[in-house]
Amino acid sequence: MRTALLIVVLAACGSDGGSPLPDAPPGTDAPDVDDFTVCDGACRTTALTATFGADTRTLDRAHYGITTSGATQTLHVEAYKGGDPGCPTSSSATPAYTVILGQVVPPTSSTPTTSPGNLLDFTGDLLDGPLGAAATMVTVTPVAADPSATEPFVALDATLTFAAGTITGHVFATHCASLDSSE
Repeated sequence: MRTALLIVVLAACGSDGGSPLPDAPPGTDAPDVDDFTVCDGACRTTALTATFGADTRTLDRAHYGITTSGATQTLHVEAYKGGDPGCPTSSSATPAYTVILGQVVPPTSSTPTTSPGNLLDFTGDLLDGPLGAAATMVTVTPVAADPSATEPFVALDATLTFAAGTITGHVFATHCASLDSSE
């Protein structure tokens, strides 16, 4: 029952939910996808290292929202250093740095994808003045996800390349309705 429910939930996020095994008798469930929903220990931490010139900063917390555009859903993932803990609101303290992955495909496997990526430097010392920089290349490798958990989450490994630096590491992001949007 749990596997069938998970397949229905993943189907709502854009997966076809799998199909029966080719040699399986009719009525046999698809392969067990529960392993992709497991994220323990270091998997449940965020550690994105931003390196620009001689300057290095580590972003250590993250959240995501769901962006719905017609029948399509993507994830809006934000990782932070500084600011208020918890879901961001219009009255939250401004973090020192924010990395944004704007259109992450809802993960159902560890297949690498891409997304637009940006770094916001609210302190002004990592980018030497400008507020933001867009990544020239982004690779997002899903590690785990469970949209039906009591606390829905995604865990991703990310590499972002910028004209003046890189950001690499792991993101563990919990869902925040404040980051949800419809287009």
